[in-house]
Amino acid sequence: MLTKLHLKNFKIFREEEFELAPLTLISGLNGLGKSSIIQSLLLLKQSYEIGYLTSQSKVDLSNDYVNLESAEALLYALETTDATNVAIGLETIDGDKHVWDIDATNPKSKVLNCTHTGTGPLEKLALFQEDFMFLDAERWGPRETYYKKEKRAYNTKLGIQGELAPAYINDALLNNEQIGMEQLMHPSLSSPDLYENLNAWLSDIMSLPVKTRVTELDESRVKLSYQFEGAKGMAYSALQVGFGFTFSMPVILAALRAKKGDLVIVENPEAHLHPSAQVKIGRLLSLAAANGVQIIIESHSDHILNSVRLSFRENILVDGQIKFIHIRNIRSNNGILPMVDSVILKDKGKLSHRPPEFFDEWDRMLTKLL
Repeated sequence: MLTKLHLKNFKIFREEEFELAPLTLISGLNGLGKSSIIQSLLLLKQSYEIGYLTSQSKVDLSNDYVNLESAEALLYALETTDATNVAIGLETIDGDKHVWDIDATNPKSKVLNCTHTGTGPLEKLALFQEDFMFLDAERWGPRETYYKKEKRAYNTKLGIQGELAPAYINDALLNNEQIGMEQLMHPSLSSPDLYENLNAWLSDIMSLPVKTRVTELDESRVKLSYQFEGAKGMAYSALQVGFGFTFSMPVILAALRAKKGDLVIVENPEAHLHPSAQVKIGRLLSLAAANGVQIIIESHSDHILNSVRLSFRENILVDGQIKFIHIRNIRSNNGILPMVDSVILKDKGKLSHRPPEFFDEWDRMLTKLL
């Protein structure tokens, strides 16, 4: 499990250290570096997958996980002097430390030389494991058909955009796949069957009894449909059903298939969901984190925040299992700079403090209304 991430001269961050936990929630205004935190991890992941980190001492800025374009785009955006040395550092719960010093001297280069120093084998890091999951904010919505295999050279089992999730459901059903941890079995079930638990959690989160149906069309494509209770057995194409079902389904799958020690990163799990569904999906992710999966969430949803707080109040998550990374702005002679604030949960889910723009818009609007 990752416990710290250190960034130097990386995009908007001059030098910052972020503490990570079993569940880390990243929040803040747009354009202040939330995605940059995740992109630093994805840069290492894709460079590891193609063998650059281990055999060539290089990082690849433009590949299937993230496209950082060039060294010029990678470098610290607000520095007035030359800052061509980028560094990414990781620490783990076992005490291992890794640092990659990246040479960004050539501004147009997409492949950069790097030097690694560290303790412990890289293959131990959950970031570099086959079961690592990342779900992009730009996930696939309803489609007429979905491919069984994406053309990306490197991908996750559900697809970086969730595009392989329907095919994964089909394979899970054929292979009688079980959920990764029994603690995530839906309360209404007595079976760890992944397909049954997916449908139970999806029905719970969407507040509508539903079953996913996946039909193989040919060797390369499948069709996703949904069957609703009381609809006379009809299955409706994903195109005819609300976006929330298809957007949330890969997130639910990622949590259910994860095992203890896995790393799951999800951008905007709340996308296209009603507030009550946002709370429930936040609770599912909290439950996964409480049982040994490391979850990193980027979110703008106060409902996700409050579901995590409630999980803490109800002792699903305990002290040390939650970190809130909030990024706000400050003004300086160099313009707008990011200010990283760590908010801590206290007794019964209370916040240690509430910095500006930390999910406070509801309170501000309510104050104006009153």
